[in-house]
Amino acid sequence: MKTASHFTYFGPGRIAISLGAPRGAPAGYRIYRTLAPTRDMLKLGYEAYRPRFFEILAKLDPQREWDHLHALAAGAEPVLQCFEKPPLDKRNFCHRRMVAEWFEQHMGVQVPEIEG
Repeated sequence: MKTASHFTYFGPGRIAISLGAPRGAPAGYRIYRTLAPTRDMLKLGYEAYRPRFFEILAKLDPQREWDHLHALAAGAEPVLQCFEKPPLDKRNFCHRRMVAEWFEQHMGVQVPEIEG
């Protein structure tokens, strides 16, 4: 599993974990809103956003989510995508890296970012 911006990776296994997909996304683009933030969180800064998002993740089973994402990728490596473009930091943060951190902590795996 990897992560990327909607705007930097266009290969197989793309799964949007945002509230939607970018305009012009090809047919069959997978959207998995279980790992998306709530709409009201989109205006929060990093310090408020991070604990709220991890509260959402705490209610989920990492193994179940891992398995479901791999099934959605239909044989490809899942690439979890959202809208933020690198470089990422506390001012330009994204929840896909928080999801990656969550999987890394709970599953003992590495989930790198694909940078374009």
